[in-house]
Formats: sequence, C-alpha cells, structure tokens
Amino acid sequence: MSSPALGILETRGMAALVAAADVMVKAAQVEICGRHGVGSAWVTVLVEGEVAAVEAALRAGQEEAAKYGEVVSAEVIARPEGLENMPHRTGSKDRPVGAQALGLLETRGLTPLIAGADAMAKAAAVSLEGWGSIGGALVHVIARGDVAAVQTALEAGRVAAAQSGDVVATLLIPQPAAGLGRMLPPPPPGEAHSCGALGVLETTGYVPLVAAGDALVKSGEVEVSRINIATGGRVALLFKGNIDDVQASLDAGTAAARQVGELNATRLISRPAPELMACFAAPGPRKERAAAGQALGLIETRSSIALAKAMDQMLKAANVEYEGSYKVGYFLTASAIRGDVAAVQAALDAGAVEAAKYGELVAIHLIPHPYPQLTERLVH
Repeated sequence: MSSPALGILETRGMAALVAAADVMVKAAQVEICGRHGVGSAWVTVLVEGEVAAVEAALRAGQEEAAKYGEVVSAEVIARPEGLENMPHRTGSKDRPVGAQALGLLETRGLTPLIAGADAMAKAAAVSLEGWGSIGGALVHVIARGDVAAVQTALEAGRVAAAQSGDVVATLLIPQPAAGLGRMLPPPPPGEAHSCGALGVLETTGYVPLVAAGDALVKSGEVEVSRINIATGGRVALLFKGNIDDVQASLDAGTAAARQVGELNATRLISRPAPELMACFAAPGPRKERAAAGQALGLIETRSSIALAKAMDQMLKAANVEYEGSYKVGYFLTASAIRGDVAAVQAALDAGAVEAAKYGELVAIHLIPHPYPQLTERLVH
C-alpha cells in the first residue's frame, strides 16, 4: 500500500543534506527511505509519512539545510502512485548509527579532505567512518566519537583542510537520529596501518595524473597505494614511503603534472594516522597489463565524440592497441593505447588533430617506458 505522502528535499552539498535529514526525522513522524545524487553536488533525501508530518519535516529540513549549503528544491507528494522504484529508495544502504556524536567535514577536492581527516584523527579520540563524493568535486568524511572529541576534531580538520583547498562546510550532530544510517558513506575499505609519509597529488583530468604518477615512481622509493576519483574532473593519486622519498617524488610529480595539464593540489602528510590509511589509502586492485613493457600513450578530451573520432584515427594511423578508457567527470574522458614508441607518438599526433575538430583536446602524453608499479594501479 502506498504511503500517504512522500517528501523530497534536494540540496547542494552533503553537509546540508545530512543536517536536514537529521532534523526532519526529529521534527516529525517521518522515515528516511533513501537518498540519491544526480551529480554536480546535488543530492536528495526522500522521507515518507502522513501529509502533515511530511510538510512539517520539510519546513524544518529546509531551514536547517540553509545553514550549511544551498537548498535546491523541496516538494511534498500526497498519495503517491507508482513511485516505489524511485532511485532514492535504492541509492543508499542503511548503516547502524549508534549513540555517538557524528561529525562531517566537506571540502572541494580530495587533497584538503585527506589533510583534514588526518588532522581529525590525530586531534581527538574519534573514528573515521568513511568518505564519499557527490559530484562537482565535493567530497566528505564522517567522524564519530563523544561530542567534545568530535567538536575538537572538526576544528582541527577544518584548519588543516583550509591549508590545501576549499572547505565547504563542517557539521556536528551530537545525537544523530536512528534513521540517519542511509545518509552515511560506505565504511573504510582497508585496515589501519602505519607508514612514514603519505603523498597526495590531485589533478583535473586523468592524463596529467598518469604523467605525474610515472614521474614520481621513477624519482623515489615509493609505493602507489591507489587512485581515488573525487568527481568534477578531479582525480588523486596516493603513494607512501619514507618522508624524503615521498617529498622527492611529490616534487617530480608536481612538475610533470603542470607540464601536461592542470594540477589542483598536493600534500605531504608525515606519519599519517593509521585510520586515515584505512579510509583513503587502502591498496587498490591491481590490473595485469598484457602490453607491459610497451610505450603508453594517453589522450583526453572534453567530448566523447571527440575521443571516439580521435581513437578511430589513432588506430588507423599506426600499429597500436587500445588499452582502455576512463571518465573522471566534468565532461572529461580519456583513452590509453600501447605500442612501440614511434607508433604511439604517430597515433597521438593523429588523434590530437582529429580530436580538435570535434571538441576540446585537453591533454596528450607519451610514456616511453612505464613502470608496472604504476600501470598496475591505473584505473582505465
């Protein structure tokens, strides 16, 4: 049987949505049935209950959300018909909430978020409960603990994050509502562990990140942990080692990224918190590359049509093989090819000319001798 009413609240920013969802459940007899994101940092929460309760909840939610971000829209649907399969109902999984306070730090880009999360874990007795992205390069991390600890951690995280980028919002919920579990990101994917230093390098676009990764693994004894996508075209490479090697590698990667495309931010974190490593730097899956040892060529455009036309010309222009593609958002899409150095260079030259006819050519790059230590972690 259909619910008497559905309430839909859409915000720009996750802090605004979580704050609103918590207040809505506390303000009236409504239940959170899910959330959904459409990109560009727009996120939606869906609640259900009696019409009057849903109306009261939405009023309270809009007021609270406006303190932390932008309210996009709010709507009550009385006696809904045929909305059982809305994506909001299936777009998130419920997680236990518990009685501890909840803190949320939201930034634009992963580098400030990782810096802030490390400071949070070191500043007070809190646990990092996971991180997520909602488009538009907006990302957030959740911390749990007693109220005083979470408050201390959030302030330390805000200060540290602001040194590397933009802080969008911080949020403290002393007693989170039981139904708030659907708003939380997945739990940390790895295990807590220590290392001497963690390097973070973030670019707009996949090609400059790969170029930076190639330079940094060749400049120091470092281990690539994983590549994390922050959406909005942002992508970050995380690597670890002793502090001197990480610094040397970060310098080399920074220079390479700037030569190829747009560098957003870098950060060296000395003795990162073990909880931070579990949350952000758990080793990513390895991919065995059939063309290991051959040159690697990459091309990135701001148009799928441009990339498809470029790839067609590249494969016709030289004896190269297509290895894969990847999108990082913000209309950016990249492809990789393999072959001998001369063939890859000829293919890239042909692809660049063709891509420029159909859209914006963002970047091309040739790596004559790619290290498996990097290519095994690449996500294309």
